[in-house]
This record gives sequence, C-alpha cells and structure tokens, in this order.
Amino acid sequence: MENKKQSGGWITTLSNWSQRFIPDAFPLVLTLTLLVAVLALIFTESTPLSVLQNWYDGFWSMLTFTINIVMLMFTGFLVANSKPVNKLLLKLAKIPKSTSSAVLLFMIVSIVLFYIHFALGMAAAILFGKAMIVEQDKKGNKLPISLIAAAGGFCIVFQAGPTASAPLTVSSTGHFMEEVIGTIPLTETSMALPVILMNVVMAVIFILVFPRLASKLSMGERDEADQEVLARFQADVAAIQADEAPAMSNFAEWMDNFWGFQVFIGICGLVMVIISIIKGGLTQLGFGSVNMLFFMLALILHRTPANLTKAAREGITSVSGVVLQFPFYAGIFGILSYSGLGVVITDFFTSIASGRLFTAVVLWFSGLLNMLVPSGGSQFIVEAPYIIPAGMELGVDPAKIVNAFTCGDLLTNLIQPFWAIPVLGAYGIKFRKIFPYCLVAFGIAFVVLSGFFLLFMY
Repeated sequence: MENKKQSGGWITTLSNWSQRFIPDAFPLVLTLTLLVAVLALIFTESTPLSVLQNWYDGFWSMLTFTINIVMLMFTGFLVANSKPVNKLLLKLAKIPKSTSSAVLLFMIVSIVLFYIHFALGMAAAILFGKAMIVEQDKKGNKLPISLIAAAGGFCIVFQAGPTASAPLTVSSTGHFMEEVIGTIPLTETSMALPVILMNVVMAVIFILVFPRLASKLSMGERDEADQEVLARFQADVAAIQADEAPAMSNFAEWMDNFWGFQVFIGICGLVMVIISIIKGGLTQLGFGSVNMLFFMLALILHRTPANLTKAAREGITSVSGVVLQFPFYAGIFGILSYSGLGVVITDFFTSIASGRLFTAVVLWFSGLLNMLVPSGGSQFIVEAPYIIPAGMELGVDPAKIVNAFTCGDLLTNLIQPFWAIPVLGAYGIKFRKIFPYCLVAFGIAFVVLSGFFLLFMY
C-alpha cells in the first residue's frame, strides 16, 4: 500500500509540476522571443536596435510556411470529422470480443491513423475510444477508461509519417532552410526505410505490451465516477449515430445540401493529385500535394456544402494557435539567422558532439526543448537554423538530422500534457490518471528511437 502511495505521489507531483509551471503556448513564445533577443545581445556584436530589426525582418517571413501548416491541420480535421469516417470507427468498435482484443484493435487503428495524419489519429483517440468503451461494455468487457485515453494520446509518437511537419517542410520548394539544404524528398526523411522499420518495431512492442496490460486491469463493476463517464460516452455515441435529414424547403436550402457540384470537384482534384504522384513519384510529395489530397477527400466525404461548412466552423478553432504564434516564431528565426546567434549555437553543437553521435544528441535535445515548445512546426523554426548547419559541418546527412528532430519532438509528447489536452477534455479525466501508461510508452519509445539513431541513422 505504501509503495502505491509513493508511486502515485511522484507521478502526481510530476504531472502537477508540468501543469503548474509549463505555461500556455502563447506566453511561452513571447518569453522565448525575449530570451533569444537577450542571448543575441550577449553572444553577438548586435545592438538592441539591430536585434529589433532582425526580429522585424523575420516576423512576416514565413507566411507561406504558416498557411501550409494551417491547411495541413485544417484539412486533416475536415476528413476526420466526416460522417463516413465516424461511422466506420463506430462499426469497428463493435468487432472485438474481449478486453485485450479491443485494446489491440484500438491501438492498431490509432497507430495507423496517427501515422497517416495527426487529426485522423486524434479522431480515433476520441471518437473510436468512446465507441469502443461503450460497445465493449455492452458485451461485459469493462475497458479501463484511463488506459484507452492514454493509448489515444501516446500513439502520437507514430506521427513520424507522410504528414509530419518538418519532413513536409523540407520537401517543399521555397522553405525557409532551402538555401542551406535545398529540398529533401519524403523518401529520404519520414518515408525512408529505416524510419519505417523503426515505427514498425515500436508498434509491435506497443501492441504486445498494452493489450496484455489491459487484460490484467480489466474491471469488475464500475464505480460511480466511471458510470457517469460511461453515460456521457453513450450519449455522445448516440448523437453521432443520429442521422437527421436536412431541410430543403426552398432553392437556397437545396443548393446548400446538393452534393453533385462538391463531389464532382472533389473527384477532379483527387484525380489531379493521383496524376501528379504517378508522374513525379513519392519524391514529389510536399505540402501542396498532401493538403490538396486531404482537402479533396474532405469535399467527397462531407458530400454537401452544408456539411463541409459546419465542419469547417468547428475545425477553424484547431488552427487558431498556429495563426497567432507562428509570426513570433518567424521573428525568433529572424534573430537567430540575421544576428549571428545561430552561428554561435552551431559552433557550440559542433564542439560537444561528434558526427557519429550527432543525430542521437539532436533526438534528445529536441525532446527536451519540446517540453517547452510543444509544437513540431514552431520548434523546427527555432532549431533548424543551428542544428542542421552544425550537423552538416560534422558531415551528417541533413535528412537524418530532420528525422532525429522529428522523432525527438514526438518522443516527449508522451509525457507532455499539451498534446493530451483534447483527449483529456473529451474523456473528462486528469493527466495524472493517464501518466503512468504514458510513462511506460515513453520508456519503450526512448529505447527504440535512441537505439535506431545510435546504431543505424547517424
């Protein structure tokens, strides 16, 4: 009993510390802006006015990158929030016949969807998790709610796939590091064979460990709090299953709900994406083609303008943070690039790491920085100006540096409450309840990722 209290004590202390002392994303970028400005004044010959000019010059320099990230998140949300995707997830939730098989299926679907697109994975974490708990409860399988919530959150580590922000950034023409590294196709970063094998190894371990853990934690009768959560989930699932016919009493309403034009345009756009990929191969994949793919899929899946615009109104809130923060990260990039501070940090990195260990150092450093800057796109703006030149000076392939950054950024998402907020809000539970499972996942991911970068991707 004492051990349980001690274990719960340090877990609670750690999660409480994170929630009390890690601020929201916007005050954090303001703090980082001032910190980088002070460092530029200390370690370079810059004056306060020149640092301010550097910040000003950089502030609006990444509008193309910003809109690409916005559309990546937005179009993914539109696809994930469509009725066909929701209904498919509800049907899948009815298949398993035992606790372990339910968790196994939940994790496989979550891993695959997170790999394809963050928004799809988050949809699985929330909707599919709720449906799985409700449907399995009907069969007498009492799934641990905290474990399902945790699994939906920590599967984000598998986002190192075709829509990971840093690999997509460097694969697109005109990106902010193009003068240094040119463009790097996805086939050399997130879709390279070693990265795919790394994800497969990690996925196999996850689906061996957590379903077995779930069977040991399977409940008897739920307590009052869990019964309240279950009742809320049942209401949520019932609301999604309800399919009300739209009102079409006049021409305007008929146009709002006519599917022909929207679906036709979606198919035409999809055909063009396919033709582009056939002509250029996977090496041509970038922000434009990926965003076009998901946008056209959204048109087809939502079918009518009324459905799509409703989903768009809900989805626009998911990108507000990017719109607000990214100009400030571009300002930080301006200070790093134009003041010479990036060169100073680059020299520091080349002095402490050999070429053999550099990607592992980037993995661990990116993981630590992610605890303060929990957004892959914004963090890449801050890190890229010094980690990539430093690695190139040591003879390290820039593609491997991008992979190390991506994996490091995703690694500490497993123990950072920021990315768990949507899941926690949907499930109505505290971070401390899922933290023990997230910590196990973090340990597995740390060993696998570190091993691959130390042994194969250096």
